[in-house]
Amino acid sequence: MLTVLIHGADDPALLAQTLAPLVAGAVEGVLRDVVVLDAQADDVRRVADHAGCRLDGIEEVLAGAGTLKGDWILLVRAGERLPDNWIDRVMRYAGGLSGKGEAARLPDPEAGVFDRLFGRSGGAVLVSKAALAAKAPSAAGRIDRLLRSLRPRPMRRGG
Repeated sequence: MLTVLIHGADDPALLAQTLAPLVAGAVEGVLRDVVVLDAQADDVRRVADHAGCRLDGIEEVLAGAGTLKGDWILLVRAGERLPDNWIDRVMRYAGGLSGKGEAARLPDPEAGVFDRLFGRSGGAVLVSKAALAAKAPSAAGRIDRLLRSLRPRPMRRGG
């Protein structure tokens, strides 16, 4: 069902903070795999390996986006927190769109009022594998370009 791509992992503590809520997704059977992108530091690579994550480069993943295990992809920056109800929201959203592929942004519960008022782009982005594969070539291996090209809309509270 879901593949998680974690980017910006340069601190093992921030990576662990992002990985912790994903355990529930694995237990629920929603999470197919987790890929940590472009991890350079040995301690970050160790945390990812011990957690059972795959390590890969962003360019390789985007070039083969169509081969990712999940039908839906959750892009998360290391250190971001997922909302407590992230599994329900992802399942409702993915089920409601049934493959339309529109990207949506899960709110970051740590984001302040200022960030929300001025539309700061925080929070994980959910997108269908097909939409990710379609946008990947234009991203030229850059996660920031990919996220901009997806144009995620805020995910509503109900999913």
